[in-house]
Amino acid sequence: MPVPLRLPSSVRHPVRSTVGGVVERAAVVRTNDRPVFVGGCPRSGTTLVRSMLNAHPALALPRETHFVLEAYNRRTTFGDLRDDANRARLARWIVTRKRTQFHRLELPRDRALEALRTAPPTVGSVVGTALKLFADRFDKPRWGDKRPIHVQELPAIFDMFPDAQFVAIVRDPRAVVASMKKLGWLNNWYDGTVGGGVDRWLHAVRAGRQGLRRHRDDQVLEIRYEDLVDDPGGVLGHMCTFLGLSPDGLDAMLQFHRGDTDIPTPQRSRYHPKLMQPVTDAALQSWNGVLTLEEVAFIEQTTSREMAHYGYEPRNNGVAIPDDLFDRYANFRQRWKALPGVGRGRAHDEPPVAARLTTAQVRRHAVLHGLGLEP
Repeated sequence: MPVPLRLPSSVRHPVRSTVGGVVERAAVVRTNDRPVFVGGCPRSGTTLVRSMLNAHPALALPRETHFVLEAYNRRTTFGDLRDDANRARLARWIVTRKRTQFHRLELPRDRALEALRTAPPTVGSVVGTALKLFADRFDKPRWGDKRPIHVQELPAIFDMFPDAQFVAIVRDPRAVVASMKKLGWLNNWYDGTVGGGVDRWLHAVRAGRQGLRRHRDDQVLEIRYEDLVDDPGGVLGHMCTFLGLSPDGLDAMLQFHRGDTDIPTPQRSRYHPKLMQPVTDAALQSWNGVLTLEEVAFIEQTTSREMAHYGYEPRNNGVAIPDDLFDRYANFRQRWKALPGVGRGRAHDEPPVAARLTTAQVRRHAVLHGLGLEP
Protein backbone atom coordinates (compact mmCIF):
# COMPACT_ATOMS: atom_id res chain seq x y z
CA MET A 1 0.00 0.00 0.00
CA PRO A 2 1.47 3.41 -0.93
CA VAL A 3 2.29 5.51 2.12
CA PRO A 4 1.78 9.28 1.98
CA LEU A 5 4.93 11.32 2.51
CA ARG A 6 5.06 13.50 5.61
CA LEU A 7 6.49 17.01 5.58
CA PRO A 8 10.15 17.27 6.56
CA SER A 9 11.06 18.90 9.86
CA SER A 10 12.45 21.92 7.96
CA VAL A 11 8.92 22.83 6.94
CA ARG A 12 7.62 22.53 10.49
CA HIS A 13 10.40 24.24 12.46
CA PRO A 14 12.40 26.46 10.07
CA VAL A 15 14.64 28.18 12.65
CA ARG A 16 15.47 25.08 14.66
CA SER A 17 15.91 23.05 11.49
CA THR A 18 18.26 25.58 9.89
CA VAL A 19 20.58 25.43 12.88
CA GLY A 20 20.19 21.66 13.07
CA GLY A 21 21.01 21.32 9.38
CA VAL A 22 24.29 23.21 9.79
CA VAL A 23 25.17 21.09 12.81
CA GLU A 24 24.34 17.87 10.96
CA ARG A 25 26.53 18.80 8.00
CA ALA A 26 29.44 19.60 10.30
CA ALA A 27 28.89 16.53 12.50
CA VAL A 28 29.52 13.99 9.73
CA VAL A 29 32.94 15.39 8.81
CA ARG A 30 35.64 12.69 9.13
CA THR A 31 33.28 10.00 10.45
CA ASN A 32 33.21 6.40 9.26
CA ASP A 33 30.37 4.85 11.24
CA ARG A 34 27.26 6.30 9.60
CA PRO A 35 24.21 3.97 9.39
CA VAL A 36 23.15 2.72 5.94
CA PHE A 37 19.57 2.25 4.71
CA VAL A 38 18.29 0.69 1.49
CA GLY A 39 14.90 0.99 -0.18
CA GLY A 40 12.97 1.11 -3.44
CA CYS A 41 9.80 -0.22 -4.99
CA PRO A 42 9.24 -3.91 -4.16
CA ARG A 43 10.73 -6.25 -6.80
CA SER A 44 13.32 -3.63 -7.79
CA GLY A 45 16.37 -5.45 -6.45
CA THR A 46 16.49 -4.23 -2.85
CA THR A 47 17.25 -7.75 -1.60
CA LEU A 48 20.08 -8.12 -4.11
CA VAL A 49 21.61 -4.81 -3.01
CA ARG A 50 21.19 -5.75 0.63
CA SER A 51 22.96 -9.09 0.04
CA MET A 52 25.85 -7.36 -1.72
CA LEU A 53 26.28 -4.67 0.93
CA ASN A 54 25.91 -7.19 3.75
CA ALA A 55 28.81 -9.15 2.24
CA HIS A 56 31.17 -6.23 2.88
CA PRO A 57 33.30 -6.97 5.96
CA ALA A 58 32.45 -3.59 7.54
CA LEU A 59 28.65 -3.45 7.09
CA ALA A 60 25.76 -5.60 8.33
CA LEU A 61 22.19 -5.27 7.04
CA PRO A 62 19.56 -7.71 8.35
CA ARG A 63 16.62 -9.31 6.60
CA GLU A 64 13.50 -7.21 6.52
CA THR A 65 12.04 -6.47 9.94
CA HIS A 66 8.98 -4.45 10.88
CA PHE A 67 9.97 -2.33 13.86
CA VAL A 68 11.99 0.64 12.56
CA LEU A 69 9.20 2.71 10.98
CA GLU A 70 6.58 1.15 13.21
CA ALA A 71 8.37 2.33 16.37
CA TYR A 72 8.65 5.83 14.91
CA ASN A 73 4.97 5.94 13.99
CA ARG A 74 3.94 4.73 17.48
CA ARG A 75 6.44 6.85 19.40
CA THR A 76 3.82 8.97 21.18
CA THR A 77 2.23 5.85 22.68
CA PHE A 78 5.43 5.08 24.59
CA GLY A 79 5.79 8.56 26.08
CA ASP A 80 8.99 10.38 27.00
CA LEU A 81 11.82 7.86 26.70
CA ARG A 82 13.84 9.65 29.37
CA ASP A 83 11.59 7.64 31.67
CA ASP A 84 13.22 4.21 32.13
CA ALA A 85 9.84 2.48 32.30
CA ASN A 86 8.79 3.91 28.93
CA ARG A 87 12.06 2.85 27.34
CA ALA A 88 11.64 -0.66 28.76
CA ARG A 89 8.12 -0.79 27.33
CA LEU A 90 9.38 0.17 23.88
CA ALA A 91 12.13 -2.45 24.16
CA ARG A 92 9.59 -5.16 25.00
CA TRP A 93 7.36 -4.03 22.12
CA ILE A 94 10.24 -4.39 19.67
CA VAL A 95 11.75 -7.61 20.99
CA THR A 96 8.76 -9.72 22.03
CA ARG A 97 6.06 -9.01 19.44
CA LYS A 98 5.96 -11.48 16.56
CA ARG A 99 4.81 -8.86 14.04
CA THR A 100 8.01 -6.82 14.47
CA GLN A 101 9.99 -9.81 13.12
CA PHE A 102 12.74 -9.02 15.59
CA HIS A 103 13.49 -12.77 15.73
CA ARG A 104 15.13 -12.45 12.30
CA LEU A 105 18.08 -10.73 13.97
CA GLU A 106 18.74 -13.98 15.89
CA LEU A 107 19.74 -12.19 19.09
CA PRO A 108 19.45 -13.49 22.66
CA ARG A 109 16.19 -12.03 23.94
CA ASP A 110 17.30 -11.09 27.46
CA ARG A 111 20.50 -9.43 26.25
CA ALA A 112 18.58 -7.50 23.60
CA LEU A 113 15.94 -6.32 26.07
CA GLU A 114 18.62 -5.01 28.42
CA ALA A 115 20.59 -3.30 25.65
CA LEU A 116 17.51 -1.57 24.25
CA ARG A 117 16.28 -0.60 27.72
CA THR A 118 19.60 1.07 28.55
CA ALA A 119 20.00 2.80 25.17
CA PRO A 120 20.02 6.62 25.03
CA PRO A 121 16.49 8.01 25.55
CA THR A 122 15.31 8.47 21.94
CA VAL A 123 13.38 6.27 19.52
CA GLY A 124 16.26 6.29 17.04
CA SER A 125 18.67 5.15 19.75
CA VAL A 126 16.50 2.23 20.84
CA VAL A 127 15.78 1.13 17.26
CA GLY A 128 19.39 1.67 16.20
CA THR A 129 20.67 -0.36 19.14
CA ALA A 130 18.79 -3.39 17.81
CA LEU A 131 20.43 -2.97 14.40
CA LYS A 132 23.82 -2.40 16.00
CA LEU A 133 23.47 -5.62 18.00
CA PHE A 134 22.92 -7.45 14.73
CA ALA A 135 26.15 -6.00 13.33
CA ASP A 136 27.97 -6.91 16.54
CA ARG A 137 27.11 -10.56 15.88
CA PHE A 138 29.47 -10.44 12.89
CA ASP A 139 32.05 -8.06 14.40
CA LYS A 140 31.11 -5.39 11.86
CA PRO A 141 31.39 -1.72 12.80
CA ARG A 142 28.58 -0.39 10.62
CA TRP A 143 24.91 -1.22 10.64
CA GLY A 144 21.66 -0.26 8.94
CA ASP A 145 18.46 -1.67 7.53
CA LYS A 146 16.88 -2.66 4.23
CA ARG A 147 13.17 -2.49 3.43
CA PRO A 148 11.46 -1.31 0.23
CA ILE A 149 9.08 1.08 2.03
CA HIS A 150 12.01 3.01 3.52
CA VAL A 151 12.27 5.05 0.32
CA GLN A 152 8.76 6.40 0.89
CA GLU A 153 9.58 7.29 4.50
CA LEU A 154 12.85 9.19 4.13
CA PRO A 155 11.71 12.01 6.47
CA ALA A 156 11.24 9.44 9.24
CA ILE A 157 14.56 7.71 8.50
CA PHE A 158 16.51 10.96 8.63
CA ASP A 159 14.55 12.15 11.66
CA MET A 160 15.76 9.10 13.58
CA PHE A 161 19.18 8.91 11.95
CA PRO A 162 20.32 12.38 10.80
CA ASP A 163 23.74 11.05 9.74
CA ALA A 164 22.31 8.13 7.75
CA GLN A 165 23.18 7.33 4.15
CA PHE A 166 20.48 5.98 1.87
CA VAL A 167 20.71 3.87 -1.28
CA ALA A 168 17.56 3.98 -3.46
CA ILE A 169 17.11 1.39 -6.22
CA VAL A 170 15.10 2.02 -9.39
CA ARG A 171 14.11 -0.68 -11.89
CA ASP A 172 12.18 -0.66 -15.18
CA PRO A 173 8.47 -0.42 -14.19
CA ARG A 174 7.55 -3.09 -16.73
CA ALA A 175 9.90 -5.57 -15.06
CA VAL A 176 8.70 -4.60 -11.58
CA VAL A 177 5.01 -4.98 -12.41
CA ALA A 178 5.65 -8.22 -14.32
CA SER A 179 7.36 -9.65 -11.25
CA MET A 180 4.42 -8.62 -9.06
CA LYS A 181 2.05 -10.25 -11.54
CA LYS A 182 3.99 -13.54 -11.53
CA LEU A 183 3.88 -13.66 -7.72
CA GLY A 184 0.11 -12.98 -7.61
CA TRP A 185 0.56 -9.64 -5.85
CA LEU A 186 -1.67 -7.74 -8.28
CA ASN A 187 -4.58 -9.92 -7.19
CA ASN A 188 -3.62 -10.19 -3.53
CA TRP A 189 -2.65 -6.56 -2.87
CA TYR A 190 -4.42 -4.50 -5.49
CA ASP A 191 -7.43 -4.80 -7.80
CA GLY A 192 -6.13 -7.52 -10.13
CA THR A 193 -4.85 -5.12 -12.78
CA VAL A 194 -1.36 -3.72 -13.37
CA GLY A 195 -2.58 -0.35 -12.09
CA GLY A 196 -1.77 -1.13 -8.46
CA GLY A 197 1.80 -2.07 -9.30
CA VAL A 198 2.22 1.07 -11.39
CA ASP A 199 0.93 3.24 -8.56
CA ARG A 200 3.35 1.64 -6.07
CA TRP A 201 6.27 2.12 -8.49
CA LEU A 202 5.43 5.77 -9.07
CA HIS A 203 5.14 6.47 -5.34
CA ALA A 204 8.53 4.87 -4.65
CA VAL A 205 10.37 6.50 -7.54
CA ARG A 206 8.96 9.95 -6.89
CA ALA A 207 9.78 9.69 -3.19
CA GLY A 208 13.36 8.75 -4.02
CA ARG A 209 13.72 11.69 -6.40
CA GLN A 210 12.24 13.99 -3.78
CA GLY A 211 14.84 12.69 -1.35
CA LEU A 212 17.62 13.49 -3.82
CA ARG A 213 16.38 17.08 -4.05
CA ARG A 214 15.90 17.59 -0.32
CA HIS A 215 19.05 15.98 1.04
CA ARG A 216 22.76 16.47 0.57
CA ASP A 217 24.81 14.58 -2.00
CA ASP A 218 26.42 12.51 0.75
CA GLN A 219 23.02 11.39 2.11
CA VAL A 220 21.11 9.82 -0.80
CA LEU A 221 22.40 7.76 -3.72
CA GLU A 222 20.13 6.49 -6.50
CA ILE A 223 21.13 3.52 -8.68
CA ARG A 224 19.41 1.66 -11.50
CA TYR A 225 19.00 -2.09 -11.18
CA GLU A 226 19.89 -2.48 -14.85
CA ASP A 227 23.23 -0.73 -14.34
CA LEU A 228 23.99 -2.91 -11.34
CA VAL A 229 23.51 -6.21 -13.19
CA ASP A 230 25.25 -4.88 -16.31
CA ASP A 231 28.33 -3.65 -14.43
CA PRO A 232 28.24 -4.93 -10.84
CA GLY A 233 31.87 -4.07 -10.14
CA GLY A 234 31.50 -0.49 -11.33
CA VAL A 235 28.24 0.20 -9.50
CA LEU A 236 29.35 -1.48 -6.28
CA GLY A 237 32.59 0.48 -6.42
CA HIS A 238 30.55 3.68 -6.73
CA MET A 239 28.42 2.61 -3.76
CA CYS A 240 31.54 1.93 -1.68
CA THR A 241 32.86 5.40 -2.48
CA PHE A 242 29.54 7.01 -1.58
CA LEU A 243 29.24 5.07 1.69
CA GLY A 244 32.88 5.43 2.63
CA LEU A 245 33.39 1.66 2.63
CA SER A 246 36.84 0.31 1.95
CA PRO A 247 37.29 -0.94 -1.65
CA ASP A 248 39.10 -3.92 -0.11
CA GLY A 249 35.64 -5.41 0.48
CA LEU A 250 34.59 -5.18 -3.16
CA ASP A 251 35.59 -8.76 -4.02
CA ALA A 252 33.50 -10.11 -1.15
CA MET A 253 30.52 -8.05 -2.37
CA LEU A 254 30.88 -9.42 -5.90
CA GLN A 255 31.03 -12.96 -4.48
CA PHE A 256 28.01 -12.45 -2.21
CA HIS A 257 26.28 -15.51 -3.68
CA ARG A 258 29.01 -17.82 -2.38
CA GLY A 259 28.42 -16.95 1.24
CA ASP A 260 25.80 -18.15 3.69
CA THR A 261 22.33 -16.65 3.42
CA ASP A 262 19.89 -15.99 6.25
CA ILE A 263 16.87 -16.16 3.92
CA PRO A 264 15.04 -19.49 4.44
CA THR A 265 14.92 -21.80 1.43
CA PRO A 266 11.11 -21.57 0.89
CA GLN A 267 11.21 -17.77 0.74
CA ARG A 268 14.35 -17.74 -1.35
CA SER A 269 12.85 -20.22 -3.82
CA ARG A 270 9.66 -18.21 -4.21
CA TYR A 271 10.87 -14.62 -4.10
CA HIS A 272 14.62 -14.69 -4.85
CA PRO A 273 15.41 -17.83 -6.88
CA LYS A 274 18.57 -16.34 -8.42
CA LEU A 275 20.01 -14.85 -5.26
CA MET A 276 22.57 -17.63 -4.83
CA GLN A 277 23.90 -17.24 -8.37
CA PRO A 278 26.26 -14.71 -9.97
CA VAL A 279 24.55 -11.54 -11.15
CA THR A 280 23.34 -11.68 -14.74
CA ASP A 281 21.43 -9.36 -17.07
CA ALA A 282 19.86 -12.28 -18.95
CA ALA A 283 16.36 -11.65 -17.54
CA LEU A 284 16.14 -7.89 -18.07
CA GLN A 285 13.56 -8.27 -20.85
CA SER A 286 11.65 -11.20 -19.31
CA TRP A 287 8.63 -8.97 -18.74
CA ASN A 288 7.81 -9.45 -22.45
CA GLY A 289 6.50 -12.93 -21.74
CA VAL A 290 4.50 -11.97 -18.65
CA LEU A 291 2.61 -8.81 -19.55
CA THR A 292 0.08 -8.42 -22.35
CA LEU A 293 0.66 -5.82 -25.06
CA GLU A 294 -2.12 -3.71 -23.56
CA GLU A 295 -0.59 -3.91 -20.08
CA VAL A 296 2.81 -2.86 -21.38
CA ALA A 297 1.27 0.05 -23.27
CA PHE A 298 -0.62 1.15 -20.15
CA ILE A 299 2.54 1.05 -17.98
CA GLU A 300 4.52 2.96 -20.58
CA GLN A 301 1.90 5.67 -20.96
CA THR A 302 1.25 6.07 -17.23
CA THR A 303 4.94 6.25 -16.31
CA SER A 304 6.19 7.93 -19.50
CA ARG A 305 7.83 10.92 -17.81
CA GLU A 306 9.68 8.78 -15.26
CA MET A 307 10.67 6.17 -17.85
CA ALA A 308 12.19 8.87 -20.02
CA HIS A 309 14.10 10.28 -17.05
CA TYR A 310 15.68 6.89 -16.31
CA GLY A 311 16.31 5.98 -19.95
CA TYR A 312 13.71 3.20 -20.32
CA GLU A 313 12.57 3.04 -23.94
CA PRO A 314 8.84 2.50 -24.71
CA ARG A 315 7.90 -0.43 -26.94
CA ASN A 316 4.13 -0.39 -27.43
CA ASN A 317 3.27 3.20 -28.33
CA GLY A 318 0.75 2.17 -30.99
CA VAL A 319 -1.19 -0.38 -28.93
CA ALA A 320 -4.75 0.57 -27.98
CA ILE A 321 -5.38 0.55 -24.20
CA PRO A 322 -8.85 -0.42 -22.94
CA ASP A 323 -10.67 2.48 -21.30
CA ASP A 324 -11.66 0.16 -18.48
CA LEU A 325 -8.02 -0.12 -17.40
CA PHE A 326 -7.72 3.65 -17.01
CA ASP A 327 -11.05 3.80 -15.15
CA ARG A 328 -10.05 1.09 -12.70
CA TYR A 329 -6.67 2.72 -12.18
CA ALA A 330 -8.31 6.06 -11.37
CA ASN A 331 -10.69 4.38 -8.90
CA PHE A 332 -7.81 2.51 -7.31
CA ARG A 333 -5.75 5.66 -6.80
CA GLN A 334 -8.72 7.55 -5.37
CA ARG A 335 -9.45 4.72 -2.93
CA TRP A 336 -5.90 4.61 -1.54
CA LYS A 337 -5.65 8.40 -1.49
CA ALA A 338 -8.58 8.58 0.91
CA LEU A 339 -6.83 6.47 3.54
CA PRO A 340 -5.11 8.32 6.41
CA GLY A 341 -1.33 8.48 6.45
CA VAL A 342 0.69 6.52 8.97
CA GLY A 343 2.66 9.50 10.27
CA ARG A 344 2.09 13.20 10.61
CA GLY A 345 5.44 14.55 11.70
CA ARG A 346 6.59 15.60 15.15
CA ALA A 347 5.02 18.18 17.42
CA HIS A 348 7.13 21.17 18.41
CA ASP A 349 7.41 20.12 22.06
CA GLU A 350 7.94 16.41 21.41
CA PRO A 351 11.18 14.97 22.85
CA PRO A 352 13.95 14.34 20.29
CA VAL A 353 13.90 11.09 18.35
CA ALA A 354 17.37 11.25 16.75
CA ALA A 355 19.70 8.40 17.70
CA ARG A 356 22.84 9.02 19.74
CA LEU A 357 24.89 6.01 18.73
CA THR A 358 27.49 7.10 16.18
CA THR A 359 30.24 9.70 16.16
CA ALA A 360 28.16 12.22 14.22
CA GLN A 361 25.04 11.63 16.28
CA VAL A 362 26.88 12.16 19.56
CA ARG A 363 28.51 15.34 18.20
CA ARG A 364 25.19 16.62 16.93
CA HIS A 365 23.40 16.08 20.24
CA ALA A 366 26.20 17.73 22.22
CA VAL A 367 26.05 20.88 20.09
CA LEU A 368 22.24 21.12 19.97
CA HIS A 369 21.98 20.40 23.69
CA GLY A 370 24.51 23.14 24.37
CA LEU A 371 22.41 25.55 22.29
CA GLY A 372 19.28 24.57 24.20
CA LEU A 373 17.64 23.03 21.13
CA GLU A 374 17.52 19.49 22.55
CA PRO A 375 16.88 18.33 26.13
